[in-house]
Amino acid sequence: MNNMINTLKRIASWSTLVVALLFIHSCTDLDFDNPPVGGNDPNYPVNTTIAQLKTRHTLGQYEEITEDLTLAALVVSNDEAGNFFKQLEVQDSSGGIEFRIDVTDLHAQFPVGRKIYIKAKGLWLGDYNGLIQLGAGLGSDASGNPELIRIPESILTNYIKIASYGNPVVPKIKTIDQVSYDDVSTLVQFDNVQFIASDTNVTYADAVLKQTLNLEIEDCSNTRIIVRTSGYATFANELTPSGGGSIVGVLSIFGSTYQLMIRDLNDVSMNGPRCTVNQYSVSALRQLFTQGTTTVPGGTLTGTVISDYNSQSVTGRNLYIQDATGGIVLRFTANHTFNLGDQINVDVSGGTLGEFNGLLQIDGLDAGGGSVVSHPGDVTPRSATVLEVLNNAQAWESTLVKISKAVLTDNTIYNGSVTVTDKTGSMVLFTRSQSTFANEALPTDTVSITAIVSDFNAPQLIIRNSSDVSGGGSVTTDIDESFTSVADNTDVLLPGWANIAVKGTRLWRGKVFSGNHYAQATAYQDVATDMESWLVTPVITLDVAKKITFESAYANFVHDGLTVWISSNFDGVNVGTASWTQLFPTIAQSTDTAQAFIPSGDVDLSGFSGQVRVGFKYVGSGPGGQTTSFRIDNVKVQKL
Repeated sequence: MNNMINTLKRIASWSTLVVALLFIHSCTDLDFDNPPVGGNDPNYPVNTTIAQLKTRHTLGQYEEITEDLTLAALVVSNDEAGNFFKQLEVQDSSGGIEFRIDVTDLHAQFPVGRKIYIKAKGLWLGDYNGLIQLGAGLGSDASGNPELIRIPESILTNYIKIASYGNPVVPKIKTIDQVSYDDVSTLVQFDNVQFIASDTNVTYADAVLKQTLNLEIEDCSNTRIIVRTSGYATFANELTPSGGGSIVGVLSIFGSTYQLMIRDLNDVSMNGPRCTVNQYSVSALRQLFTQGTTTVPGGTLTGTVISDYNSQSVTGRNLYIQDATGGIVLRFTANHTFNLGDQINVDVSGGTLGEFNGLLQIDGLDAGGGSVVSHPGDVTPRSATVLEVLNNAQAWESTLVKISKAVLTDNTIYNGSVTVTDKTGSMVLFTRSQSTFANEALPTDTVSITAIVSDFNAPQLIIRNSSDVSGGGSVTTDIDESFTSVADNTDVLLPGWANIAVKGTRLWRGKVFSGNHYAQATAYQDVATDMESWLVTPVITLDVAKKITFESAYANFVHDGLTVWISSNFDGVNVGTASWTQLFPTIAQSTDTAQAFIPSGDVDLSGFSGQVRVGFKYVGSGPGGQTTSFRIDNVKVQKL
């Protein structure tokens, strides 16, 4: 009897198991087979690593992989929470790399912890502003620039072989100042960090407009790194924590700036207390130098930028910053992008306090360690005489002053040294030869000057641009157009200017890159076979000898599509019925660096008279044809 009962129990158990297995099979997603728990590992032979693969790439280039290379890696992020789009970040013990894949819902087949084998032959290496990627080939983006093609779903299995899942993915514990290029596309963890004060209790991104946002976290030494979140992330509308703790994410890079991308809010654990960061004033930093300190202890400085890197009146690595207690020069390890009038917060920890030809500066600062707090605009200058500036040169160093009723002598243009004289005395005004206004003629008679008090083995003044000088018999500027009022990706529409499509449909458009506005013409995606578009200046009255200057640049050079013309009978509408004479300024050529603006030189208009207009003519062809994009900026018409 007992044997029969045991037999019946075994039959019942097997029946239950069969029913359970049938139920599980009926619930299976038929798009692909679910492996058993833990999955299977085909154990393909591996003959390279991610780090070795990345050594085959030269930044800015594209390389096809032609050898039979196989590597194994773990998936460390996917698109499940929407902060990564059509991409996988995978890593092995040597490093990480990004896959560009033309598939959505990648997380279904590639969960975090999935082991994969990569059959790399036939794939291409490329990079996006320093971020090395794997893709299917070389193509072009919407602007005609080269781009790595995403791997189509139809051939994905040719290159990626799935293996086991559920493998532990352990982030590398790092401090912010420890991260290096070798850590890019790997999972890292920062402990004892917090969102900076201005980035607490704000949304991770703009979920309404679907815009990506860059926020910042800092450690207790005020070393910072960007946390970048897509507006499409499922957590975009959630608020950042106000406490301190840890954060996990995939390390990325844009140019030379490291960025952290979290996968979801489980990567953020900041419920602990915040650490305090020393906040310096300018006077406190200057006092440290007076006391013999050469290395700045950990802390930050907040002030308003009073120099203008756009005019190149100071080198791009330097800026003058002023707060209520004074001013000082900051010198970064690379060119910064802070604009005149920005209020910025800068991590000055570890910076070197020292004098350069008598001018106090903090050297060795990372531009990525600064952020814009607000944009209050220019600082109100201190009204002073030349004698007062000379008597207070050290106390007023790196601050703005305004000298009224002065004259400029000992030169005809701003370039180099100019003598500033008022009723109390004289001093030097110095302008770099690289400044955009260096060759502008000096005004005559009495002027007012707003300038930075600087030093080069003796006190001197520096103006940011020629608009810092007002009054006098200054050079008449008929046109001074830098397109700052034209929004990005909108047709140029300015008072007095004509924007006309003679062939095709594309007009000159406003563009903005790194804060710089300019006008651009391109035939990219134009439906017409031939394209011709004109951007024509307002009327120029040639009552005296005048000149026109501008800057030009190109992207994706294919052909010489930009020329410049002048007409005395253009009616503002009909380009074809006007008489045009070609001018021959310097225009960006294929031998110039792409994206770099090239000065036109002075284009003499003294051979013309009456009322004229200058036209910038762009020609190109539509789909499959010539697609060079040309740009112009800083168009000026002045007296010779």
